[in-house]
Amino acid sequence: MNTMRLFYTICLVPALAFNVNGLQKKDWEVSSPDGKLKIEIALVNKRLTYQVVYGRVTVIAASPLGITRDDQQFLNLRYLSASRANINDAYTLMVGKRLQSRNQANELTLDFENENKKKARLIFRAYDDGIAYRYHFSKDDNGSHTINAEHSGFAMPATATAWMQPYDLNSRKKPCYETFYESAIKPGTPSPNAAGWAFPVLYETNGIWVLISEAGLDETYCGTHLEDKNGNGLLTIRFPEKEEVTSDSGREPVSTLPWTTPWRAAVVSPSLTGIQNTTLITDLNPPSVIGDVSWIKPGRASWSWWSQGSSTRDFNIQKEYIDFNASMGWEYVLIDAGWPQMQNHSMEELVAYANSKGVGIFLWYHSGMGREKDTLSMANIMAFPTSRDEEFKKIRSWGVKGVKVDFFDSDKQPVIKRYFDILRDAAKYEIMVNFHGSTLPRGWERTYPHLMSMESVKGAEGAGRQEFCDKAPVHNTILPFTRNVVGSMDYTPVIFINKPGRDGIRQTTFGHELALSIVFESGVFHFADRASSYQALPDGPKNFLKSVPVTWDETRHVSGVPGKFAVVARRKGDRWYLGGINGQAIPQEATLDLSFLAGEAKLDLITDGKDAGSFESSVVESSGKKVVLTIAPKGGFVAVVKSGI
Repeated sequence: MNTMRLFYTICLVPALAFNVNGLQKKDWEVSSPDGKLKIEIALVNKRLTYQVVYGRVTVIAASPLGITRDDQQFLNLRYLSASRANINDAYTLMVGKRLQSRNQANELTLDFENENKKKARLIFRAYDDGIAYRYHFSKDDNGSHTINAEHSGFAMPATATAWMQPYDLNSRKKPCYETFYESAIKPGTPSPNAAGWAFPVLYETNGIWVLISEAGLDETYCGTHLEDKNGNGLLTIRFPEKEEVTSDSGREPVSTLPWTTPWRAAVVSPSLTGIQNTTLITDLNPPSVIGDVSWIKPGRASWSWWSQGSSTRDFNIQKEYIDFNASMGWEYVLIDAGWPQMQNHSMEELVAYANSKGVGIFLWYHSGMGREKDTLSMANIMAFPTSRDEEFKKIRSWGVKGVKVDFFDSDKQPVIKRYFDILRDAAKYEIMVNFHGSTLPRGWERTYPHLMSMESVKGAEGAGRQEFCDKAPVHNTILPFTRNVVGSMDYTPVIFINKPGRDGIRQTTFGHELALSIVFESGVFHFADRASSYQALPDGPKNFLKSVPVTWDETRHVSGVPGKFAVVARRKGDRWYLGGINGQAIPQEATLDLSFLAGEAKLDLITDGKDAGSFESSVVESSGKKVVLTIAPKGGFVAVVKSGI
């Protein structure tokens, strides 16, 4: 955590110790800079609660606050003091929906003490597009402490409609955050999984959209998720499950003092534009710890594992992919599991060849979680400081540009620490990082800008199963408003064939798949299909994939409804790229309001052709700034503004 501006608090309130219909009074208030959003806090019978109001709409109803520590319960609180501050700093990201961002909020800090005179502090921030709060223990002893329970809550109004992802029960090679969203459900709907719900949660109430998530998580805490204990729409913090990985470690976080918890955050907006455009999650993280970022270069990557499996061990096949990348102008080739057994020539020789072609190499590694007691091997080389350092030093000498680290399989605190250990050591050797089988993004890319992407999504690796193929069209229209909002998402999309050797038959059209290169955002964008599939494309879509960027100066929601369709516009320099997808089995008419463009709108358009496996190219002009398109069933389109910027 950034100790430059850490403010501290803790308190506890049982789940039933507040009025779910609203606060009875308001003791403190902090409003957003534009005055539209406010957090109202009350201390009722020594119990602390809060609610969030946008305009006249209560978007988070009266909700509990508090923490139980192993040695203290911060339950019955006495107010001590309050202070206020203005937060306003600009920062630049290397990946994301918008590289230039501003962290601007009004902050309220409240100090309390419990019955034992132990002090605690709570910090609230109100942004124009959201709110956040966190707790802190000041240093009053030298011992180690455990947080037994965090009672922070988010009470969804009864009028809400929600999109929520069941939190998966973890097992080896089955990480959480890889389930399908439950679409348009009511508050209090039970999770299909006993573990509750994952972040982020999206809901709409009385025309206002809210996205709840976690930010600023560091190695002094575990990753958390949500549960609705009483089935009344009150989501409270739940610690990690008892997984196979790190099973000998507790679910609860442990630390010495001082100790600051992660931010509990909610994006709030009267439109989906504000949800998609927010940078709240990175705003709530410490500034970059890396001075020279010239070596950090996001880009596009080919990846043979999805379509050709053991090709990762074949020097000649990987050499073909490198040549293909050079012809496409794609920056990276990811060589997945099995590369240490490279046949025909060495891995070092392959990296040298790639560098001679101007193509960088990413290499796959196991995180080593749960393998710490095994004999040292490629399965746990990332588990130990010495072996990890030596490995990074070696591959850096070869010229490797990045690593994909997989199979974390838990949100427990020791696992969170492993992410930070890898990020710090990779930075030392100027190695970029992609996490797979991973936790949800919490905004770490602001502090560690060489973090290119994270998986934590039900992505195209599952396309060999018919269930995934059937659900993918709808699933894809939910992700731009949920998972991809909180950070880069390594879905590995844009596939035009069925996964070889598997039974699943793809349901999305060619236009839908092409559009995912715009609709989804990832700092390293892995195109999962085989090289020959891309080489066989008509000139229009092939040239589009040669030029499509992966980092953006600006992102705008154009149209859509989660679970039905989504149209996204992204700007790179003086060009706008539009991508639209339809998740439904019927055509979807989409009215594109392009009033954000200067001059006349002229779009170079690629849509689905006469069937699901073909394309059609055209030029569309509109001086009225409104373009109406019909998106084919389970289809999609891309467009580039050619002039008038």
